[in-house]
Order: sequence, then C-alpha cells, then structure tokens
Amino acid sequence: MRLAALQEAPYAFGSVYEREVDAPEERWRKALRDRTRFIAEIDGVVAGTVSGGEGDSEGVAAMTAMWVDPRYRRQSVGDLLVKTVVEWARAAGYADMLLWVADGNVNAERLYVRNGFARTGADQEMRPGQLEYEMSRRL
Repeated sequence: MRLAALQEAPYAFGSVYEREVDAPEERWRKALRDRTRFIAEIDGVVAGTVSGGEGDSEGVAAMTAMWVDPRYRRQSVGDLLVKTVVEWARAAGYADMLLWVADGNVNAERLYVRNGFARTGADQEMRPGQLEYEMSRRL
C-alpha cells in the first residue's frame, strides 16, 4: 500500500517511491511497530490506509500516511479511515490529534475539515518549494 500510495500521489507525502522501494525489510517492520496501522477493505481489496501514533507533544496523537486508492475515492472510505484513527487515539487517551496536509491537496483538506480538523497556522516545507500545513482537532 505504501509504495502504491507514493506512486499514485507523490505530492501528498514527505517521502518518495525511489527512497522507499528498496528499503530493507527491517525498516518496513520498524515502521509497522512504530505506528498503529488501519486498512479499509472492499470485497477483499485494500481500498485505503491510515496510521496513527505518538505526536511531537505529550497527549497529542499524529495521523500519518493517509491514502485511498483512486478506485475507491468518493465512497466514504476516507471518512471511515479518519474516524477509525480518531477513535483509536481517543481510546488510547490522547487529548488532541494533528496531521499535515500538502499545499494544494484540496480534497484531502476537505476530508479533514469535514471530520473536525482545522489549520493551526503552522506550516513547513515538505520538500524544496512545497509546503504542508498542520491541522488539528480535539478528541
């Protein structure tokens, strides 16, 4: 899923396919251990994924690696994934959740706003010349 996401939507992630395609197995396993991962399936096909984990501040969870296969967009898969990771964070005792959305990724930002997230005013450079914006919500 990660490699498919990086190929299909390279503008949306801080990493790139070329950096991850040949990553050693241990790095992939560590990534699985470091984050809680969720997938959405439709008729046995993985339609999307999202992960959650510890944010940079105490009591704050981070949503990362959100992606929905284009064949399943506009079918509420994104909403289901966001709601699932938000519920996971709430049950884990986090007070807030944050995420970063790439400048120009309008559909993703609409999804996050629809699910209670708002821009915080913080931004950072994802890669040279491309910004991403922090969004957060109370849990």
